[in-house]
Amino acid sequence: MNYKKMLIVGTAGVLLASQAFAAPTDEEISQLGNTLTPLGAIKAGNADGTIPAWDGGLCSAPADYKPIMGAKGGSPYADPFASEKPLYSVTAANLAQYKDKLDEGTLELFKRYPDTFRVDVYPTHRTACYPQWVYDNTIKRVKNPKLVGDAPGLEGAHAQIPFPIPKDGYEAMWNANVKYELPFSEGTQAAYLIDSSGGVSLTSVQKIENRNLYWDNSLEKVPDNQPYWALIASTSQPSASAGVKQMRFNFLNVHERDAMAWSYVPGQRRVRLAPEFKYDTVSTSSGGILLFDEINGFDGKMDKFDFKLVGRKEMLVPYNTYKAWSVDPKVANTPKHLNPDVLRWELHRVWVVEATLKPGERHVQKVKRFLLDEDSWSILVYHSLDQAGKVHHLMYQPSIQQYEKPAYRNGQYVLYDMTKGVYGNGSLMGAPKMTGFYQVDPYPVSFFTSGALAGGGVR
Repeated sequence: MNYKKMLIVGTAGVLLASQAFAAPTDEEISQLGNTLTPLGAIKAGNADGTIPAWDGGLCSAPADYKPIMGAKGGSPYADPFASEKPLYSVTAANLAQYKDKLDEGTLELFKRYPDTFRVDVYPTHRTACYPQWVYDNTIKRVKNPKLVGDAPGLEGAHAQIPFPIPKDGYEAMWNANVKYELPFSEGTQAAYLIDSSGGVSLTSVQKIENRNLYWDNSLEKVPDNQPYWALIASTSQPSASAGVKQMRFNFLNVHERDAMAWSYVPGQRRVRLAPEFKYDTVSTSSGGILLFDEINGFDGKMDKFDFKLVGRKEMLVPYNTYKAWSVDPKVANTPKHLNPDVLRWELHRVWVVEATLKPGERHVQKVKRFLLDEDSWSILVYHSLDQAGKVHHLMYQPSIQQYEKPAYRNGQYVLYDMTKGVYGNGSLMGAPKMTGFYQVDPYPVSFFTSGALAGGGVR
């Protein structure tokens, strides 16, 4: 795909990356909640009717939704579109007809596996829906956020999408980094690695505990010197990794301080700082393919790459992927690539961001490209190029409307390592026996500390 020739869909709210760090005008702001949704998406459908208008989304649970954790919510999610059939399928035979609607990483899968890989395209549903206060905060506080420093960091934003009318790639990526989450949540998830011969290995089953103070609407801002996001991941399987814990802190002021990470290994019986948990260091819980800066599509400081906002474009992306969330991994984890039967694709408008490695910086990847959902700011598809310009990694983030929260959420990932010929199917929040993320009471003040991490470890 030639991204340099990409058409930027025209409204006054769609702005070129060259207008960097300019606050939105009053005229632009007036479009939020009118011609644009409160979070900045184009409210109208497209000209040929293949993308409908946004009508508020899917804001309540269907009658057959029965989560494991009951009233707390979480998985499994009932599929409101289970009876639908694909409108068409993209295969190697008709790929030329849809090539401009697919990213370069997906085209590489077609090139490698023309006999088995396909894309099943279903009717488009714009299901993203959020609490009203999220919309109100985003519009009311739209002039407050700003980017500062070279990283850059985020200031003046709280409990809102900071840049619903983004002017550059950094603003768009911050929208993705701080997309709406419950302030306090926990859940279980599993991850698998499928090797080049089709062998399947369980790489981790983890309990994740999250605290996201950025989305605590009872606060005026994230307290000084506190991470906006704190996480503890406790591994229970496989047995060789049982008891391993990781704790990670992400900060808004990344221009002033780095993210922090700690690791607890039962055999060592101590907590150690893990400053290497960033950039292109490989996450062991993924089976050795996921880079730390690929978590959730992108994670960490934006200091090694130049992030360019290429524009808004209609693309085929995984969307409303309830089947992929709930299916048994034995069905999904087929040789060479994820079973095409389980992954739903739809046509949606996305923001395209391209990140290019800065001169003098070191990273295994030279280019990163992201497709961000215009309705939710979730990263739906990401691929990278290596130093030779070849596709290195391709990530799909199957996403669903979690109607009980309500929030449209990515998180699960399918990551292809094109160099090794393997793929991972990870963060499976809806797989059998997995709870997904559900709401919990606020954690004690001392919960996300190194001392508590050691005290909670398996000895």
